[in-house]
This record gives sequence, structure tokens and C-alpha cells, in this order.
Amino acid sequence: MLQRTPVYGAYKAIGHYPDYWYWILRGRPQRSPHLLKQKVVREYGQRFGLKTLVETGTYYGEMVAAMKRRFDRIYSIEFVPELAQRAQRKFVHEPHIRIFCGDSRVVMPEVLGLLQAPALFWLDAGYYGWVGKQGDQQRLSAELEMILSHPFPHIILLDDARGLTGRDGIPSANDVKSHIEAKFTGRSVRVEYDILRVTPRD
Repeated sequence: MLQRTPVYGAYKAIGHYPDYWYWILRGRPQRSPHLLKQKVVREYGQRFGLKTLVETGTYYGEMVAAMKRRFDRIYSIEFVPELAQRAQRKFVHEPHIRIFCGDSRVVMPEVLGLLQAPALFWLDAGYYGWVGKQGDQQRLSAELEMILSHPFPHIILLDDARGLTGRDGIPSANDVKSHIEAKFTGRSVRVEYDILRVTPRD
């Protein structure tokens, strides 16, 4: 199976280009292509002068690979051992990249403890099981609380925000926005191109 081969990551990366142009031809629908996600991550890192990227949901390491020359440090957390091990092998020669395996609620405090300055967090709603299947509905709130309560003013990007449906116990994007802006009054939340963005309030 192609997914199990070392070249699958490169194969998927090549596929991002036709996916991006097809997205444009369809009038830029809600689901955003990976190339646009990469662009947003680069732009927010540059805009806020961030040198560290923290990711949940490594998957095949596509975002890590795209950003490995854009950030001084990259920490990525993957729950599935097989995918984590694959990514660890893939980036073994990149000393500034570290792949963690485990439940992000358990691993995140360790990652936060490594940070010495504000970081950019790229969180994947699909990683929470919210897109197309029922997942752990407390994972996101626990992670957001940890990140936003940390001493540094981190920037958060949550991918696949369409998974915040407001149904079956899952919060809506407006619920998340209201909670964050009420509890963390210095933060502003908005959704654009299926990415929920938590930044300092203007």
C-alpha cells in the first residue's frame, strides 16, 4: 500500500498543487487546501515574529516538512504510534524538530515547559475526532486552557474549524470564540477559510 511507503509524504505534497487550483476554480469553498494552510502558518509566524511552531496531529508530517526552514524549533504531537514513529524517522536528521507520541493533553504540558518565548500553535480539529466522527469533546477545551493560561502570549490557529458544529456536545465556533474572549479578555477570535485564529486583541 502506497501509504506505508517512505515516498507517500512526497506524493501527498505534490498533490497539494492541483488541489489548491481546484479549490480556486470552485470559488474557494469552506474547506481550505493544504497550500493555503501553509501560507497562513507562514504569515502568522512572520507577522508575530514567532520562532517556534507547535503542532497537534502530525499525520504524515506535511506541515512540519513545509515549515522546517521557517521556524527555529518545531514540536509536533501525534497520537497514533505508527504515524509518530514514521515522522520521527522522516525528521531524524533535523535536530530542531521533535516529534512526540501520545495524548496531547498529557504531552502538551511538557511541550509548554520547553518554550522560552511566544510560539505559534497549529491545532487540528480533525485530530480531535470532530470532522466526520465522534471524538473526545474535552480535548480542545483542555488544550486551549493550557495554552492560553501559559505565561507567554501564544498565537493559536485551529484548522478544520467547520468541525465545531455545535451538535452532539461539540461546541460551535461561536461558543469557542465567546468562551475565549470572555475568559481571556486580551484575546480576539475569528474564523477565516476554515481556520479559527486566536490573536491578541487590537
